[in-house]
Amino acid sequence: MTSPQCTITKDAYYKGIGLHTGNLCTIIFKPAPENNGVTLVRTDLPGRPQIQALYSNVTSVIRGTTIGNDTMRVHTIEHVLSAVYALGIDNLIIELDANEPPVADGSSKVFFDTLKEAGIVTQSAERKVFRLTERMEYKSGDTEVTLEPSDTLRLTIVLEYKHPLIQTQEVSFSMDPETYRAEVSPARTFCFDYEVEALKKQGLAKGGSLDNAVVVGLDRIHNKEKKLRFPDEFARHKTLDLLGDLFLLGRRLEAHVRAVRPGHGHNVNFVKMVAEKLLMEDTHAVHRT
Repeated sequence: MTSPQCTITKDAYYKGIGLHTGNLCTIIFKPAPENNGVTLVRTDLPGRPQIQALYSNVTSVIRGTTIGNDTMRVHTIEHVLSAVYALGIDNLIIELDANEPPVADGSSKVFFDTLKEAGIVTQSAERKVFRLTERMEYKSGDTEVTLEPSDTLRLTIVLEYKHPLIQTQEVSFSMDPETYRAEVSPARTFCFDYEVEALKKQGLAKGGSLDNAVVVGLDRIHNKEKKLRFPDEFARHKTLDLLGDLFLLGRRLEAHVRAVRPGHGHNVNFVKMVAEKLLMEDTHAVHRT
């Protein structure tokens, strides 16, 4: 069954600091025409350079997903794209006056709510969807991602850490807007306390604080709320991240994705693998016609 592409009805914005750069940024969401996809625009740079949110534009996957070209970079885009995907938005202009979206509270909830409040409107063009017909598998080291045919998008995440406060966590959610908003969007980004100093030395986490991240100690959780939002918040945040990275495919998936020990590097490599299959199918379709 086909469905129409969607965009938002009016402009919406949010302001805050970036997680890794610490730069203050205002992000403005604007409606976009059919078949536009998601375009990110750096309004703080000469000529207002822009870039598409696609896997082919990924330049780094260190502690987040960065896209860029010769004239611009946008860091840590996965939380914003996750909310965009969950809401069924296909076409969007995202203007930023810095090189990283605001981190907010470390989750995607504020982006989901900001975009939903702007309103979603259907367009006349048909949505681009990849309907899986056979099982696909990605393996690298301890990470494994499998793709099974399904009528809707479902994500299952298995997290495995040799840490007493995390250990093994497994979650599975249908990626409809209501489930995503309640069960996935509030889950915050996290790191271990012993990593903080190393991240700072790498020039990362400059905007990170206990207000926007869960810091895991040996025997306790350090964060503003002094507790987790869910017992398995870590696996839920990995679900959030994976959905954001899946947006980079450029088409919506109808499949059950099961990811064991996922991370941004593996997510993007997995997306590239799916994109190659798509390209082959498109080529075969052209030859058949």
